[in-house]
Amino acid sequence: MIPQLLEQKFSSVLPFLEELKKHVSATLGGFADQNNFPFSGRIKTAASLSEKIEMGRYKRFSQIDDLVAFTLIVPNATYEDAVIDFCRSKFDVTNIRSKKETHKAPDIFRFDSTRVVASIPKRPDADLDVPSIFGIKFEIQVRTAFEHAWSVATHELVYKSSAIDWKRIRLAAQLKAISESLDTAVASFDHLAAAVNESPWTQVKDQSDVSEFVISLFEQGTLPSELKPDSISRFSENICTLIKRIRPSLKVSEAIEVLRTELPDKDLLPKSLSLYQLFLGIFSQRGAFEVSGEFSCHVTPELVAIYPQTRAIQGIFMYDE
Repeated sequence: MIPQLLEQKFSSVLPFLEELKKHVSATLGGFADQNNFPFSGRIKTAASLSEKIEMGRYKRFSQIDDLVAFTLIVPNATYEDAVIDFCRSKFDVTNIRSKKETHKAPDIFRFDSTRVVASIPKRPDADLDVPSIFGIKFEIQVRTAFEHAWSVATHELVYKSSAIDWKRIRLAAQLKAISESLDTAVASFDHLAAAVNESPWTQVKDQSDVSEFVISLFEQGTLPSELKPDSISRFSENICTLIKRIRPSLKVSEAIEVLRTELPDKDLLPKSLSLYQLFLGIFSQRGAFEVSGEFSCHVTPELVAIYPQTRAIQGIFMYDE
């Protein structure tokens, strides 16, 4: 049973909470989409509010600052400052509960994500005596990917369970410790990777050689920045796969030398081709070739117009059935 007074209060503010959620979601969701951060928002239920009030931490309803709460998931903790800076630029931030500042014994592992408490900036013409969304505080939890995984995986099992069990709580804490270790490893990725013992693997060596070659072309100004792929690593993987599919066969080292020798001057580079297509066109100048297995080359009319030999490639991606 939920107290009638709480039901009435919640019903009276619910329309404003829904409008607040919509407004903040538009702003924060746009930022999340732009940075590829998973994002969600929710309004507390009356039952959840009743439990929160019964915790005894609040003296009045207006002190509850997470009636509307949002979760923003970042790759690791190094992204937190950027999120906080964005919140400060768009909202009136009243409190930041950073996990860096939370007092916690070194052997304790519990939920401690960074939380930003804020409200929507009041418009100059807003009537403060009339109920609106401007005076309502909301919370933004900033979680790392591993923190979020731990929270989602254990919340229902431990914190929403009717069973109070030392072993279950202990296991949840152990899993939290693991998630913190994973976050530490990600934040120190390059430093830790340097200590990993390396084993020879031709595939990785080839992709590394292509990546270094491509990066050098941009650093030396041989290629314009407009041609730079979004992901050099993915591009290098695709080029290595293409090279290994070409028949007659071509070694990656030989292919790099072909590209180095045959690459047109910067002023003569075609403007209508991607870097992948440019490399494919250069390979085609060596003579007709086919690709082995279930593999298709991305050949377009623009590529054929500049490198006619690509028309003869056996294995072309088709846009139509």
